[in-house]
Amino acid sequence: MKIFKLSIEKRITPFTKKDVRRFKINNMEEKIENIEKKKFNKKFILPLMVVFAIGLVVAGAMFYEQYVVNVNVNQYIIIDGATTQVADCDAGESCLGGDVTVSNTGSTEKTIHVSNDYVGSDIQTSYVGELEMTRKGLTDWIPIGDLVTISYTTIGDTFEVSGVPDGFTAVYYPNKNTYDYYDGVVVLSSKVGSNNLPRVDDLNGGSSSEYCTNLFNPTATQCKGAKLWLIPSDAVTSNVINWARASEFYFETELIQFNTNGDLVISPHSSVTFKPLFEVNEHALGGNYPVTITIA
Repeated sequence: MKIFKLSIEKRITPFTKKDVRRFKINNMEEKIENIEKKKFNKKFILPLMVVFAIGLVVAGAMFYEQYVVNVNVNQYIIIDGATTQVADCDAGESCLGGDVTVSNTGSTEKTIHVSNDYVGSDIQTSYVGELEMTRKGLTDWIPIGDLVTISYTTIGDTFEVSGVPDGFTAVYYPNKNTYDYYDGVVVLSSKVGSNNLPRVDDLNGGSSSEYCTNLFNPTATQCKGAKLWLIPSDAVTSNVINWARASEFYFETELIQFNTNGDLVISPHSSVTFKPLFEVNEHALGGNYPVTITIA
């Protein structure tokens, strides 16, 4: 048996001139390719940089300046008494809630709207106010005392007045056309319908009202509304009053309003006070009936 070894040798073949020339050409082509790539990258990146720079310039040129304004809101309507209340009512009767006072502490006139969310037939809601009546001096119209307080409807379907002393009649005295013109009073019975007070032709209800500036009502703050007077019943006939008995009249100390839509005007630095009046159906079931009142 023969034993032999096989050895593998690596043969190195020397470069020929042809090989050297081929290597130089390949190397040159590779360098040219790299240069072309660099040129392409520069061509691509530089326009992007220009577009980005232009975008920054355009974005910065959209406005001249920016600033912040902090808005300080002043609310001049102040409401007192509008808290959760309990009114104890008997079926078939009426009962009152508590006083609610809406004040306007600003220098301009405000209009408020009063409404409620009850839609059933068991409870009807209206709103009533109170008015002090006084005798006045007949030359300067300054109150001279002997006060009487009456109640009247401010918001509701019909106007009602109560608390009128025996022997007297409540009347509405409109100033029409001029303050010196008089065309009769409106006698107010216990229910007088659904006409708003003041009337549209009453000077005391319009922008030309002089009630607070004519010096005859120095204590008045509500400058738009209707005048209510109490006159001896035998001193008024067919809406005509007997002025010879004016010393017996009770005159208003403030103007009043009645509105079927729930709107009340409040003069600057004035207020209105009212109570909700609930009239309960005689067939209503016993229990709790929530009524949410909104002042807007």
